[in-house]
Amino acid sequence: MKRAFFIFALAACAAAHGDLLKSPMDWKPVQTNEIARWKAENSAPKGVVADKSARTVRFLAEATGIGADETVEFLAIGPLSDRAYESMFVTVASPAAIAAACEEIGLPLGKGVDPVAARFWPLGEKVTMSVKAWGKNAASRPSGPITAFLKDARAAEEGRILEAPFAYTGGARDALGQPVASTNAPCAVFALYNHGPALLQLDGMLDQSGSYGRFVTLAKHEEGALYEVQISWDGKRRVKEVDLKLTADNAGEEMGSLKDDSKNFDVHATISFDSSVTIERATAVARAFAMLDGAGVKMNGCGKGQFFFRSFLPEEKWRDRASRAFQPFEVHVAEDGSRSFTFVEEDWSGEGLDPVLKPRTTPFKEWSELPGIIAKTGEQGAKIMVMFIYAPKSARVADITPMIGAVFPRVNTFYVFGE
Repeated sequence: MKRAFFIFALAACAAAHGDLLKSPMDWKPVQTNEIARWKAENSAPKGVVADKSARTVRFLAEATGIGADETVEFLAIGPLSDRAYESMFVTVASPAAIAAACEEIGLPLGKGVDPVAARFWPLGEKVTMSVKAWGKNAASRPSGPITAFLKDARAAEEGRILEAPFAYTGGARDALGQPVASTNAPCAVFALYNHGPALLQLDGMLDQSGSYGRFVTLAKHEEGALYEVQISWDGKRRVKEVDLKLTADNAGEEMGSLKDDSKNFDVHATISFDSSVTIERATAVARAFAMLDGAGVKMNGCGKGQFFFRSFLPEEKWRDRASRAFQPFEVHVAEDGSRSFTFVEEDWSGEGLDPVLKPRTTPFKEWSELPGIIAKTGEQGAKIMVMFIYAPKSARVADITPMIGAVFPRVNTFYVFGE
């Protein structure tokens, strides 16, 4: 049954995603002479210019020539990208040059989405953007906000996100502090789904598969047609990061403070539990904060050495191994404090469509033993990055958090079941 579902899912994905029928293509600048003229007129040899007093950044881009009513995943990509087939524009400047210009006008570096760090909301100061036709036949081509170029097929149901200010995260950085988007595909300047390396993001939680098909082109623009893109910032810092220090009984007070902050700030919050909080209490608190998430406050990331708050909200049906789509690692903590690790091996050698599950349990005493035990799970275990923790509801969260330091990032997703 699982194999049949997987094959069906692949077929459905192929049918739904038109990009599987397209081929990546390297971009070659079309209007090289006009690009050179823009650079000279703007004293911008890198293809981007910053105006500190106006707090604006302008950069030149070429239209990819993509047709009308086409799904796009990027508003703009850098010149080294091979994703012109799913983007509206290719910038003349590199993402690194655009990021440097944004920082020159004072825009602070934010944080892109990062599922490993449980950061699912783009964090960055808010900017607006306009696109102006430039060069040959500019007067006859559209100019304006990005809604003059894209339409949101789900605006009525999910909100008019294209009309809201955008988040400048600055994108993920390499060891030297440079945007990885400058060198690593898809080299995104502005992605239309949550993509950590992109410099700019829509201000929402938009996973790639769920957002596919939502943003489509309004019209075809001639390949190589030039447009000047302008990013504007009003200089006001609205992002506020808060790490809530929660005890067994202060959650209501801290939640009230968050709501007050959200009236004036774009609040991104994490939770850290102190030694007084039990698993049962953490579950109740997580349930309350889940209702707040996205409703004025963004629960985004983990406190240092802490579980993501949704780790305490697993689906009860996941307890049934036979009905799971995959088998995570399991850690069991008994009432007396004894601990064991279970690797549920999936044996596909039989004739049935479902594997035979072979749980293999290893007792251990110290959390530091876990990496060695995990290493012995072999090739099948090497693909597992999720861990389920089963512990008494009365146990303290602080008693199980040390396992995070022992196994992260080898294991990066955790769910805690109170027993």
